[in-house]
Amino acid sequence: MKLLLLLGLMVCVFSATSPPRLLLIFLGWLVAASFCPGALHDSFKVVRLMRWLFLFTLLLHLFFTPGRTLFGTSWLSYDGLLRGLLVDSQLLLAVLCSLLLAWTTKPGDLAWGLAKLLSPLECLKIPVKELGGLIQLVLHFFPMIQEEIAALKKEKQDVTSGWLTRIRALTAMIEPLIFRLVTRADDLAKGIAAGSDLLPAGDVAFTKKLKRIDLFLFAAGVSLILLLWAL
Repeated sequence: MKLLLLLGLMVCVFSATSPPRLLLIFLGWLVAASFCPGALHDSFKVVRLMRWLFLFTLLLHLFFTPGRTLFGTSWLSYDGLLRGLLVDSQLLLAVLCSLLLAWTTKPGDLAWGLAKLLSPLECLKIPVKELGGLIQLVLHFFPMIQEEIAALKKEKQDVTSGWLTRIRALTAMIEPLIFRLVTRADDLAKGIAAGSDLLPAGDVAFTKKLKRIDLFLFAAGVSLILLLWAL
């Protein structure tokens, strides 16, 4: 249900042609994010990582959008500035809403929820369940990568002076990191082949019955999306 609500919210975000709808969505996001600890800090980190994308999008519209100009010049577009700010706002809200889904849903549940949502494609002989299991396996492998990187950094704590020395140290970490990851992946594959319950079964996530509160929240979310669409 969260994926369906997110999809509907994305449609509202990217179909918005006026700031009021985007402002209401942002205010709703602030209310929802207030219940997630560390949400604002994580959001600032993600926005900081994407700052060049936002800047490039703004400049692209500023220089190449026809229409009214800025400061009497022929190469700065006022309409492009407004359009660029609108597109940046849409991208920002899309990222923030996706983060909200990631904060409130376990990666495994999200993977199998996506597989369940795409299950009608099995009529076209598309292996949706296998793809869901593969996504869940990849998500299970990410923490292993973080653990191995942290372990290698602890072993290389003595390298602290000079940016060139740090680059060489990071380059030297690539080979042992690959060997460690190959070993961990081999152990994981052997465990799965032996029948070990390393990953939760996908069907278990869908045997849970929806509660009344879940249906109420889903109905409230759909009503809110329809209200935003009408603006």
